[in-house]
Amino acid sequence: MFRYKPGIKVGYIRQGYIYFTSLLYRELPVNKRRTIDELCHKCGGEYWEALREFVTTETKKTEICAKYFLSESTLHRVVRKYYLNFPRSL
Repeated sequence: MFRYKPGIKVGYIRQGYIYFTSLLYRELPVNKRRTIDELCHKCGGEYWEALREFVTTETKKTEICAKYFLSESTLHRVVRKYYLNFPRSL
């Protein structure tokens, strides 16, 4: 479920675009999925797989943190980077 994150300095509509585009990951063409993968690598570092799963599925943050052994604050930090660095158009 989309919820606006005021702590991320990206507007409401833009956040919605990023959220829903990311959820369509499996339906996107290969080149666009590759762009998201590269962005996850850039923003998530060693946690890129956790970031990709979090933004491309509706898996809860507590599940992601437990599965990948990272704190919620770390997940929040990499998600914020992801939103700030998402391309203007995908």
